[in-house]
Amino acid sequence: MVSGDAPHGDQRGHIGGRAAKDPPPAPGPGRDQAVRHCPGRRRSPRLDRKRARPVHAKEIAMTQSVVVGFDDTEHSAHAITLAVREATARNAVLRLLHAYQWIPPTTFGLPPGIATEQAVAEASRALLNTTAERLRAENAGLTVETVSVGGDPAGALADEGRDAALVVVGGRGRGGFAGQLLGSVALRVLDRATCPVMIARGAEAPATGRIMVGVDVDHPGGDAGLLEFAFAEAALRNAEVFAVHIWDDPTPLYARGGQFVDDIVEAVRANRLRLLDAALEPWVEKYPNVRVSRQAFPGTPSRMLVDSTRVVDMLVIGGLARTEGHQGMRIGALAHTVLHHAHCPVIIVPES
Repeated sequence: MVSGDAPHGDQRGHIGGRAAKDPPPAPGPGRDQAVRHCPGRRRSPRLDRKRARPVHAKEIAMTQSVVVGFDDTEHSAHAITLAVREATARNAVLRLLHAYQWIPPTTFGLPPGIATEQAVAEASRALLNTTAERLRAENAGLTVETVSVGGDPAGALADEGRDAALVVVGGRGRGGFAGQLLGSVALRVLDRATCPVMIARGAEAPATGRIMVGVDVDHPGGDAGLLEFAFAEAALRNAEVFAVHIWDDPTPLYARGGQFVDDIVEAVRANRLRLLDAALEPWVEKYPNVRVSRQAFPGTPSRMLVDSTRVVDMLVIGGLARTEGHQGMRIGALAHTVLHHAHCPVIIVPES
């Protein structure tokens, strides 16, 4: 999806679109190109290894937990709905986390009506218990655990997520503007998380049965963890993987368009499709029951990705895992734009 999404401020996008002035092509028959049978495809040099045993959906059920942070806002309700869906698909434990913050009085004495820290903690536990009981009643067989902590919610979510399959965070904070700003908690969770993080963007909508994943064909093997997650997620949901690669549109560099530019674009597209096929091949073999389609085209990467999130259930992108003893992920300018404006949930997977 993203070719070289550098840390914020250094955007080198490559994903899948057409000219920046054109809207992204909607996925569908006649546009997608199947990847199931591609004889003679060149193998990715860093993924050319002993073939993995095929994996089937019933083998993917996990025992890890899905952690979701929530409060009393409508955005948290959407996050909980998504978290329940993910925990159910994985046969995983759902862990509800609520972080409360109590600011002690700065003056002597405790004026009437000001709650003590103990009262705030009890209110947090009551909210958790009520929500957990409702979810157990609505989802037979779902195991729900609760975690109430005092302090920073982002740090608490990152800590709980160390051994989790997924952390789910609301897409907007209390002070965000609809459709625009990502909540500060979500950004701080990404800055500390060591597991995949789902940002609950968008709203409830009919399922399309598609999971979109961005692939960087310029760095073969660099998207291995990203593709592994996307294919496993698709297998759990009986969904299709829609792999896209977008590279920056070169046509504005030419004073005139015409056949010359069209020929160049088509030649580049054909080459990048070959590279995309090579990147997908190991995962197509490992997950033989997962349907796959792919596109490669020029355009403005961030714009094309955001527009494409209207017609898929989920977008999976990568975040650069921190090194040298530091936890968390760094996300580039492209990922920042997508997270702020996406119309569907976005999962960020740590990549080395």
